[in-house]
Amino acid sequence: MKRRDFLKTSAPLAVVPFFSGRLLAAAMPVSLLEASLLNNTYGDRVLVVVQINGGNDGLNMVLPLDQYTNLAAARSNILIPQSSALVLGNTQTGLHPSMTGMRDLFDQEKMNVIQGVSYPSPNFSHFRATDIFMSGSDSASVVESGWLGRFLQFTYPDFPAQYPNAIMPDPLSISIGSELSLGLQGYELSTGQTVPTNFSGNLTSLLPYSNTTVPNTNAGIEIAFLRNQQQFTNQYGSRIVAAWNAGSNSLTYPASPSGINNNLGQQLRIVARLIKGGLKTRIFWVKATGYDTHANQVSGTDNTQGVHANLLSELSTAISTFQADLQALDLADRVLGMTFSEFGRRIRSNGSVGTDHGSGYPVFLFGNHVLPGIIGTNPVIPVNPSTSASVPMQYDFHSIYLSILQEWFCLSEANANAVLGFGGAPLSTINASCAPLPVQMTHFMAEKSHETAAHLDWATASEDGSDIFEVERSADGTRFTKIGMVEAQGHSHLPQQYEFLDTRVPLHQSREFFYRLKIVDVDNTYSYSEIRVVQFGSANDIFGLEVAPNPTFNGSVNLRIHGQIMEDAMTEITVTDSYGRLVSQQSQQFTDDAPFWMNLGGNATPPPGIYFVTVRQGSLQAVRKVVVR
Repeated sequence: MKRRDFLKTSAPLAVVPFFSGRLLAAAMPVSLLEASLLNNTYGDRVLVVVQINGGNDGLNMVLPLDQYTNLAAARSNILIPQSSALVLGNTQTGLHPSMTGMRDLFDQEKMNVIQGVSYPSPNFSHFRATDIFMSGSDSASVVESGWLGRFLQFTYPDFPAQYPNAIMPDPLSISIGSELSLGLQGYELSTGQTVPTNFSGNLTSLLPYSNTTVPNTNAGIEIAFLRNQQQFTNQYGSRIVAAWNAGSNSLTYPASPSGINNNLGQQLRIVARLIKGGLKTRIFWVKATGYDTHANQVSGTDNTQGVHANLLSELSTAISTFQADLQALDLADRVLGMTFSEFGRRIRSNGSVGTDHGSGYPVFLFGNHVLPGIIGTNPVIPVNPSTSASVPMQYDFHSIYLSILQEWFCLSEANANAVLGFGGAPLSTINASCAPLPVQMTHFMAEKSHETAAHLDWATASEDGSDIFEVERSADGTRFTKIGMVEAQGHSHLPQQYEFLDTRVPLHQSREFFYRLKIVDVDNTYSYSEIRVVQFGSANDIFGLEVAPNPTFNGSVNLRIHGQIMEDAMTEITVTDSYGRLVSQQSQQFTDDAPFWMNLGGNATPPPGIYFVTVRQGSLQAVRKVVVR
């Protein structure tokens, strides 16, 4: 559910607890909607997540050259020869010899290596450890939403009910492949859409269930549920195809090495082309599998060759080609990439020429705006490590997530901690400006005033050199026309309130209008606000619905219908849950603005969750979202 549905717009520093999944609580600032306006100042920034699935052997990837004596004693049957290491700068750290592309990115100061990433009391189950990293929880908490899904729902607080729209017509996130990652899971459904790894602009490939039915069995119910999770792909399919057709790549991406079927280069090629094509998607998720190297990690005759070497070669070449492509396409300043795995491997190799599950491992950030270099030190390898000894933790992965939320997406410390559900400090990894604009807007709303006018009001927290606010209107969300001006304060560190009444709305052109502010400074520089939509409805469908209380604690609510009520007609009331499943249905005769009590669950108390109440009277319809706590 949406955080702002729980919150009241009181003092901006007040906090309330929020709960995500089954077991996570943190302080959430009240003014989330206002904060989301500020977040979108940097709304063109993109994060690409590269998931390394299986638990990567960090000691075979990032080589601690000053620890080789002890390392050789612990894993002689798989150790990369020290002379083969790709030394990073003038450090005592090297990369696997197959990773020339990522070594080059390091030399170009477009790569950051973070040593010893883990979390307290790590879990070594693939499934559980992956969930921890994707959800951003700790080892003791089960959280059923993803850290990036929560970020996206914070930034776009009306999702999914009001999307796609003119402000955000594209998917909030995209996962390349057939699976939607938990990391993109929002509070009630995924914020992500899937695009197949073989995508080439074919709309049909985005609609895998368009012409199929499900069996009338329990299994069919589960299948329908999973398909419902992907229903938004149908809505966004044409946008993805349009971006593909408008986009391009400047480079040829390499195929995966022999025996590796990830096609990681192809996945990243799709990402680059979609961004170039104008897709506004904020998060892209790609995945490489095969890193669970319990046996035959190296070839046996040459430790620089083998399965892990091929995996690292694919990873390095795909990422370095992707970064070069972004640079040539003039997109590199907008994109940040990161790698992660669910855990590392143990220090000692095993008797099967492989490694078993361990804890700490290196994380890579790449892009034009990383702080280049190595964060942390080479792990200290004991003289005689036990068979269960792992690379010790130097940095909690939550601090990297906080860095991305605060330093790349420009959330405040309080909001980043609240979204992540983790109180802590970011690990400084990114060199990107989050400098405030000369005008700090905290509020911008537009709504219908009577039936023929639009009322706009906005507020600022501070202003430095502001001149005027130009009010612009559009009938299509694309072509805007200036319709008025409001003089700005100029210089102020106190809250300021503004308003504008548009009394000349051309309703003969449309019944839906888009408004934005052009914020002009005294030096004639300017920026734009978010777009707000005002719907006037057709002359025959002015029909309103109010539901209270909302949230409700037991499902009992009062409905009020107002507008053009046909008092002698029956009104159909339908309640569905957030997955579109029917909860209750009834008919009732209404009079204008008279309350009607009902229970959302019909004869049963509905479980906590998100519900949608739809009332229909003839051709008129109104829908309201209701939260049951």
